[in-house]
Amino acid sequence: MTPLLSLCGVSKTYVRGTYSLKVLADESFEVHDGAFVAVFGERSSGKTTLLKISAGLERPDSGTVEFAGKDLNRLSASALASVHRTKIAWVDRAGPRSDELTMVDHIALPLLSSHGHGTARRMAIAALAEVSAKECALALWSDLSDAERAHVSIAHALVREPQLLVLDDPTAGLDIVDRERILQLLRTTAEQTGAGVLMAVPDVPAMVRSHEVWSLSGGRLIGPPPQELGVVLDFPLREQPGQA
Repeated sequence: MTPLLSLCGVSKTYVRGTYSLKVLADESFEVHDGAFVAVFGERSSGKTTLLKISAGLERPDSGTVEFAGKDLNRLSASALASVHRTKIAWVDRAGPRSDELTMVDHIALPLLSSHGHGTARRMAIAALAEVSAKECALALWSDLSDAERAHVSIAHALVREPQLLVLDDPTAGLDIVDRERILQLLRTTAEQTGAGVLMAVPDVPAMVRSHEVWSLSGGRLIGPPPQELGVVLDFPLREQPGQA
């Protein structure tokens, strides 16, 4: 099966004066349609850099990043912008640029280039309902809790029906109940829409809902162990009465 996202031989080093930090060292990995993939790593391990490279928001020093069969590094600025508008959604909790936008208008904003205002608002309300945050429709960003902001940010991405959803630790600062709701929502999104979901996670409990887990440390990605099919465990039979 052709992967939705494929990184091959990707390297990235940051140089600051005489100090250099290699965050990716000739690494490769894939995300398939309908897969919820988590990347685990300690703080400053390079998770955000990996996600930005995967989303085409940052260029690697070397290697290729292919999305839906296209090398993101070879796309023109306008073609890459089109991919970000319609195909790849980067999710963060930065909020709207205007403090006066209600959440329904914030979510509808990316749709206005291709839909009328009324249709865009209806689609925005549907996206909020999909993430169980319909009550936030008329609220301002400043009115929302951290959990509500996480839900609204995901709705802002999902309303465009992207093929790939990239999230940089969306559960940060949430309690265990709200975190579980977000993780279940992302897994359900992957399974029901067929979109690929790539998420950075800060700790082990956040991995549980994902289909696949990678860890990142010292510039190296360690993937899940291969699943061997057809392995049979042969347990010795218990002796029956009368048997030697």
